[in-house]
Amino acid sequence: ETDIAQDDVIGKIEFQAPDEGTGTDAILVAAAIQAVSEGDFSSSSNATRLEFMTGSSEAATSQMTISSGGIVGVGATLPGDLGVGLHIKTADSSGSANASGDELIIENNGPSGMTILSANDNVGLIAFGDDGANNRGYLMYNHDGDTFSFGAAAATQFSISSGNVDLADSKVLRLGT
Repeated sequence: ETDIAQDDVIGKIEFQAPDEGTGTDAILVAAAIQAVSEGDFSSSSNATRLEFMTGSSEAATSQMTISSGGIVGVGATLPGDLGVGLHIKTADSSGSANASGDELIIENNGPSGMTILSANDNVGLIAFGDDGANNRGYLMYNHDGDTFSFGAAAATQFSISSGNVDLADSKVLRLGT
């Protein structure tokens, strides 16, 4: 083609079993990878996204996209519509992301969440770091002691375990009976 416009498919690899004897869904395109223009090409622009497509009792549809800016969208038809990083989208929430927290977005129009799995004698950790320390703040769950700890200034400030709240200054609060 001599004039590439937005959403033109520049190249595509399709995976298909057209001679499958059972017919119908079995002979549809099962998977594909395609390069799609993100805008009109010009002497100074060739912005292109890659779409990774899979099928499940249907012709393959886009499941993951990498934009020309490096934004990865999983399940998101427009990667980066809520940020500049990894966007995992089950369904549109109609919400928006804060620009200070848009590197990882998990989106659904119902319940959504994230799971951190670790061995039962180890810890699960979300750490907050900077150029001075990789653990300036943290949320940590220790499976071995069933203790949830909150850290700031590179040290545990308080932790929760078995109905107790332990504060960094050694004061103990008892919750419940």
